[in-house]
Amino acid sequence: MQFWALLIDGIRESLDRKIFWVMLTITLLVVLAMASIGFENDEVSILFGLWKTEAGRFNPLSPLGRSALIGGVIYYVMSFFLGSVGLILTLIATAGFFPTMLERGVIDVLLSKPISRPRLFLYKYLCSMVFVLIQSTIFVVLTFLVMGWRWGVWAPGYLASIPLMVLLFSYVYCVSVLVAVKTRSVVAAVLISIGAWVMYACPKVAVDTFNHYPSLKEHRQLYDAVRVLAWIPPKTGDIRYLAARWAEAGTSLDVLPNEVMGRSASDLERIERARELEQRELLKDPFLSIGSSLLFEAVILLWAMAGFMRRDY
Repeated sequence: MQFWALLIDGIRESLDRKIFWVMLTITLLVVLAMASIGFENDEVSILFGLWKTEAGRFNPLSPLGRSALIGGVIYYVMSFFLGSVGLILTLIATAGFFPTMLERGVIDVLLSKPISRPRLFLYKYLCSMVFVLIQSTIFVVLTFLVMGWRWGVWAPGYLASIPLMVLLFSYVYCVSVLVAVKTRSVVAAVLISIGAWVMYACPKVAVDTFNHYPSLKEHRQLYDAVRVLAWIPPKTGDIRYLAARWAEAGTSLDVLPNEVMGRSASDLERIERARELEQRELLKDPFLSIGSSLLFEAVILLWAMAGFMRRDY
């Protein structure tokens, strides 16, 4: 009963946020834009038939076209809306949840109820996920239906993107909660959590740089140190590859037209190396990636919970 009361309160608080309605509006615009695209035989119609062109590699009747369409939605549409812009907007929208709970009067009422501090902390944390869960569910389900009814591409595995997006948010939000407990500042929670998100990616970017330029691997000790370091923070970059893998999409390079790829020998070599590296990402062990990320998140949450339990309110 205590959890459900907090859950209902969390849903109400989420719906009261203006950013919720902003993101919902953007979702509907994205879905409408996708629905304006249709496929018939070897042609693709845009803006509900106002403009037609050859479907090319995006023909949904072919296996490559099917994977390219799903990959386009995951790598570019969903990753940009939910994984980049959406993540920042969601952090801004939820950063005030814990500072609001810790205000004088609010926390006094909560602590007067028959609920332990650790349970109150965990319930509030889980209820804070409601915001991103609702947004992710709306976006993924609507785009899933558009791909199926409008394009004829049904990919049940694409629905796994819903929990994956919640996971991505939780990797960053745990830092927001820690900062909120320590400082009770919404601004600090937003800025430091976004900074942590950027820092998560730095070791992975360094590893990718070594892999793209094999000559750098001559510095073996540095390479090994960077690889070990990349396993410490949450693997935020793995989320889109896990979504693509379970939806049976190809690599992000399958979506790009040939004109973008280039035709010189050096371009082709660089593209093939990038494709090989992406295929490796698609074959990563999801349990190892998610498990190590959740372990890091658990450490941050335990740190935040310890501060919440010790503080005298």
